[in-house]
Amino acid sequence: MSRTAKQAHRTLAMFLGIFVAIHFTAHLAALDSIAAHKSVLDFGRAIYRILPIEIALLAAFAVQIVLGIQLLRIITKRVRKGFWHYAQFTSGVILAVFITVHSSAAIIARWQFDLDTNFYWAAGSLTVSPLKYGFFPYYFLAVTAFFTHLLAALHFRKARPWQPYALALGPAAAILMMLGYSGFLHTVVLPEPHQDYFAYYLP
Repeated sequence: MSRTAKQAHRTLAMFLGIFVAIHFTAHLAALDSIAAHKSVLDFGRAIYRILPIEIALLAAFAVQIVLGIQLLRIITKRVRKGFWHYAQFTSGVILAVFITVHSSAAIIARWQFDLDTNFYWAAGSLTVSPLKYGFFPYYFLAVTAFFTHLLAALHFRKARPWQPYALALGPAAAILMMLGYSGFLHTVVLPEPHQDYFAYYLP
């Protein structure tokens, strides 16, 4: 069962990796400009906003979380654990929580509020007080966990001496992505629908 779950988890990761790669490219494009971010996002949406593909993505993420939880339970039963086991377990838990919360928030924003989950949806969470004080660590942990989880998977397939050093990629990528949205590089003026959306969640 564990071998089957591991293989399915790995196969789904490759499928979801295409979406994540486009998503991260859009985030990093925001370092250049809001227009650059929109250009990449529009390219990605032309593919993954096709209804059957979007449903497949949501289903794949749900199955991936279920499989991941099964594999995390196996790690807890190991008598001897090393650094990479703890890294894989911790990052897996963070990713499971983040994917569940983030996907749910995006669906609610689109379907309940009819809001475009574009640059301003992410930027609002990193510029509006007091929300930004919670979302900075939230996004930082999520991006760091993604790279950590990926490196742990690579380590268990074949250990390499560079892998511990590559863990620095996670925090570096997280900081770069948040810089593009935080108003540090660009003036961020939220459109009225996004102002109303964030005001709904503020006291």
